[in-house]
Amino acid sequence: MKNERDREIMHRMLDNDIAPEEERELRERMEADPELKEEFDALARMLRKVGKSERMAAPAFFTAEVMKRLPIRKKSFLGQVREFLLKGRMLRWNMATALGGAALAILVLALAVRHQETSPVQMASAPQQTQAVTVTMNLYAPEARHVAVAGTFNKWKADANVLTKGENGTWTISIPLNPGTYTYMFVVDGKAWVTDPNAESYRDDGFGYKNAVLRVKT
Repeated sequence: MKNERDREIMHRMLDNDIAPEEERELRERMEADPELKEEFDALARMLRKVGKSERMAAPAFFTAEVMKRLPIRKKSFLGQVREFLLKGRMLRWNMATALGGAALAILVLALAVRHQETSPVQMASAPQQTQAVTVTMNLYAPEARHVAVAGTFNKWKADANVLTKGENGTWTISIPLNPGTYTYMFVVDGKAWVTDPNAESYRDDGFGYKNAVLRVKT
């Protein structure tokens, strides 16, 4: 490859994301440089080969395994403030800005005190707690030896919620969930991920499979 600019233009040309003048310039250079044209033709052949190759479908449990392994990290309030200040958003203070900010703060404080003195005392109402709703899930699998349910409500853990088998071969579990929308799948014998055939609706997981959708209402 002649240089990085040629590589970038070639890739954008193969992606059909190139300006007409850049494409014309590249074709002129390829006509004058057989080695450059050979490089481009090789990239084009490889792209056509990949496009015609057979695409393997991801297993049903792929999405759940990825979601289970993703680290859950919540930023503290101080961390959010630090990120806001350090990501190119810090103001450049000068003396006039500082004096203006101080005057504004004094004005706001005075208005707040005045409002507090003239306003009647109001009792703050206690925040209402969301009440969990017990949801029952069933799966008919008489030959199964172990059935669990994994979903967004338990971070896709296949061993967190295990169903109980009934005499008729139906596995059942009741789970208290807060109101909201969840996606889930059944895990049969620890390896087969099965979509609930009785779900109210379904959602594509992005890999050719469907997760069951559960909407919990108050």
